[in-house]
Amino acid sequence: MSITLDLDEQTLACLPLQPGERERHMQIELACRFYSSGWLSLGQASRMAKLDRYAFGIALAERGIPRQYNIEDLDTDLHYAGGQ
Repeated sequence: MSITLDLDEQTLACLPLQPGERERHMQIELACRFYSSGWLSLGQASRMAKLDRYAFGIALAERGIPRQYNIEDLDTDLHYAGGQ
């Protein structure tokens, strides 16, 4: 699926990005924003950004966005670590 955005060209020209970098950067920014708002899980947001989970974690850290980790995540990790 693709989404087309109609953005002001003069405003885009102010961004410190080359034309070919803009779309990629916006894709990652949106994924980070949707993750931080709780709209997407880590896996969903990393797929949206087209990054593996490790690289997406780095993108979150660069933006000062904390990883969401709750008690259910801990239980799942403990269950997995225990080999059960």
